[in-house]
Amino acid sequence: MTKNKKKNLVIFEINECDFKFILKGAKKFDYPLISNFFINKKKSFTYTNDKTEGYNLDPWVQWVSIHTGLNSSKHKVFRIGEKLNSKFDQLWDLVKTKKIKFTLWGLFNSNLRSKHNIDLFYPDPWSYTQHAYPEKINNFLKLPRYYALNYPNINIFKFILYSFLFFKTLLISRSSIFFLKNIKNFVYIFIKSKFKSFSLYFFLDLISLEIVYNKLKQNKSEVTIIALNSFAHYQHNYWDEKKSHKFYFWYLNEMIKKFSCIEKMYNACICYNGFGQMKIKPKYHLRPKKPQFFLDNLNINYKDVKPNMTTGAHVFFKNYRDKKKCIKILSNINLDQKYFFKVQDYKENKIFYKFNVYSNKNNINLNKINHKDFDEFHPTSNLNNLCSKKILIKQILKNVNLIKSTSEHINEGLIYSKNFQISKNRIKSTELINYIKKYLNKY
Repeated sequence: MTKNKKKNLVIFEINECDFKFILKGAKKFDYPLISNFFINKKKSFTYTNDKTEGYNLDPWVQWVSIHTGLNSSKHKVFRIGEKLNSKFDQLWDLVKTKKIKFTLWGLFNSNLRSKHNIDLFYPDPWSYTQHAYPEKINNFLKLPRYYALNYPNINIFKFILYSFLFFKTLLISRSSIFFLKNIKNFVYIFIKSKFKSFSLYFFLDLISLEIVYNKLKQNKSEVTIIALNSFAHYQHNYWDEKKSHKFYFWYLNEMIKKFSCIEKMYNACICYNGFGQMKIKPKYHLRPKKPQFFLDNLNINYKDVKPNMTTGAHVFFKNYRDKKKCIKILSNINLDQKYFFKVQDYKENKIFYKFNVYSNKNNINLNKINHKDFDEFHPTSNLNNLCSKKILIKQILKNVNLIKSTSEHINEGLIYSKNFQISKNRIKSTELINYIKKYLNKY
């Protein structure tokens, strides 16, 4: 079989997007290209048995399940930046013996083990363990990664440095024409949105998509998987801000233009959200301004801290004793039996912590302690209070921001496909890999 007769595949992973919101907004804002992209595809439903947000119903868990075909209880990857056990294969590992090349762009918690069948590998910005391939792509990665891991409190000097590297690389690339052509729109949205984080995430996703599109035009892989997270971020934090919906749909329309161009290069296409979100009344989560200062104020000895995109961080220690001390302190901080933290222990000298409380108010006075301002996600009243609560909690609240949340995860998703056979109307999300492998076996 000659190469031009081989069937190839592109997969767009629009993390957690709400397709009903997309189709309704496309009509409202008069973007028929968006509607046509989805309407002309077969719709299939997916589900997962995972149900706990903040643990197993999160993107860095669910996409690993999708890419491996394994339940989360099997692969045990539950946090940003965690590596998949080497005994488990991802889709691109499973087919490496075939002459099938992959482009993997922005996939959550993806791991690059062998470059044998990889043309391009660009990890998700929240992964602090993976590097891009080829090496020169890392200049595009530094800015998104720094912002993703340090939002909403960034060091302005580092931000400027990584922005310089990003734009320097962008302006000498083929994507510079697209950037310059749309620079007025970018500036307008940044200003009108008052420089809210979603405008930068949208911008970075669109530029990233333009970059990979140009690279595919030069060298098209047999299988390309492109993941975007900006729409999930917007829905999580700004879904209630109707005035900014028009920015969401302008960016979506521009990205769908790129999707359509890339789709024409392939025989088959899948567009999938992994799982969805449900709009809720705003909640306000606590996020440390600087995790290092936060831990220092609690007199915790640590080697390194890697924050995640929400309310917690991985903390690394020099020895077991320091780790156990940290677990003891964080696990027992409570206010009238409302425990502030959830802590996950690891076999190595590492933990993951996250805030276990939230507020329904956006105007609480963080300088005054009032347990009525907070609600607890998972009651853990069996723990003993070993700490001087008021002093510790004052130290904690001096170093946090309130981050608005406007959605919650749901354990159902949608697949839109074209020229790709899914035999059932509803499948478990871990089954998708079997359909992809079946399709690729036609090589």
